Amino acid sequence: MKYKYQITPAARDEFRMAREWYQQQHVKGLSDRFAQAVKDCIIKIRENPLAYAVRYKNVRIAHPEKFPYSIHFYPENNTLIITSIIYQGRNPLIARRRV
Repeated sequence: MKYKYQITPAARDEFRMAREWYQQQHVKGLSDRFAQAVKDCIIKIRENPLAYAVRYKNVRIAHPEKFPYSIHFYPENNTLIITSIIYQGRNPLIARRRV
């Protein structure tokens, strides 16, 4: 069963800012590769969200391939709530405070 998903405004902003940062690196296609890696990771999460361990509260974390980001999410009924798409070098408390 594929879960529906919602991305919080804060996570959407993080994703947008990360894409903009990768765009500024002047490496052709890097921003698009980042976006695709995040989308692919969300597809995997939707297919089997319980495969990811609970890290705090009811939140699970997945990692897109080849990019140092974490996707924080939790299941609620048949929907996955994505609370953060955060650079792994940032303070993890930023993501934890959103839940």
